[in-house]
Amino acid sequence: MAAEVPGADLRRRPLDALEKRLGELLGLSLPECAPEGVGPRLRFRIQDRALDGPEAYAEYLLHSGDPLAWEALAETLTRNESRVFGTPSDFAPLLEASTDPAWAGARSSTGPYRCLSAGCGTGEEAYSLAIALAEIRSRSPAFTFEVIGADLSARAVALARRGVYPFSRGESIPPALRERYFHVKGEEIVAAPLQSCVRFARLNLCEPDSLLPLGSFDLILARGFLPALTGEGRRSALENLTRALKPSGVMLLGAEDSIGEADLGLSPIRWGGRYAYERPGPHPSSDATDAPDPGLALVAHRSAVARGWVRILLEQRGLRVEEAPHGVRALERAALGRPPSLFLLERTLPPRGGEWVAERLPALGVTDPGAILYLSPSATSAAGPLSLGLPLTRRSLDETLTRDPS
Repeated sequence: MAAEVPGADLRRRPLDALEKRLGELLGLSLPECAPEGVGPRLRFRIQDRALDGPEAYAEYLLHSGDPLAWEALAETLTRNESRVFGTPSDFAPLLEASTDPAWAGARSSTGPYRCLSAGCGTGEEAYSLAIALAEIRSRSPAFTFEVIGADLSARAVALARRGVYPFSRGESIPPALRERYFHVKGEEIVAAPLQSCVRFARLNLCEPDSLLPLGSFDLILARGFLPALTGEGRRSALENLTRALKPSGVMLLGAEDSIGEADLGLSPIRWGGRYAYERPGPHPSSDATDAPDPGLALVAHRSAVARGWVRILLEQRGLRVEEAPHGVRALERAALGRPPSLFLLERTLPPRGGEWVAERLPALGVTDPGAILYLSPSATSAAGPLSLGLPLTRRSLDETLTRDPS
């Protein structure tokens, strides 16, 4: 066995302590913010202070008490540049709403339609929201709106307030919209026509109640920054964002992101070609019109073994099968494309049980009570006629699926 190198742990210790402290102060995950390695990401900060490598820089941050150094570190670690309409499909539902006077009319009576661009960086996303909403107002003058961008980076917020970008940042904007909402100055575009509708705030989304001064929102975009947070920072940010949603308000995360198993009281809904999350309210916002797919079933159970076995039985009946490990994931899958026509849900499915999922399925277009079966350790009369006992047999499944609903 090789002898342990003296001092090896000591050399790692400052960076370990920095990673922990960074998570506590800002909610940022050092490995996620610097996937290429800490040294390459921090090399300019290290050179600025003439320090001898990342460990010495970590020691300086931990023991100097220099708040400006921590601010500079946050600037270095956060990526805060994007493109206006960089992901056009995410703004399509709002642009489509601009042609629906009933949509705008229903919201005109409740005050300004308020949007938050969380982790807004240099402001391109906030101005993208403003363009889409200004298009609605151009067709429905009674419609009013407000967009707020929030970011941790002071430098990014200052640039966002200027609203001046290289022309290349606006190449994804449809030409007609670019001409309408931006002024071209040489090689730059200026968002001057939109600036009265957009404002920016510097804040840490991971700090408790950091969004309270900004009020509540009808739509929140939180795309791209959550993966850079620690687990605790992510939980805090999602809780803050959820509290900032109005009833029936919608939150859109990044295309590859999810709230996971977090019990935030949100329900996945369809948003264009993917899903977003809605805070339940008196007026359902889902426009799901696709009829359930008769050849598709979904099995939601925390046990991969249970899901796999039920999948085999359903595939023997000629069904395509999707799987989900918890209730939020089951709803996310049901919100994409045509929903399944058959759901087999663990009765105690996290976070709140199979019944919690079933209550939210009508908003996704699943209205047939016979489309939902519960999976329990045993089928008892107390569990109800739509309960199947585990381990499930082919015979019991066949009998249930061929039973006359009447």
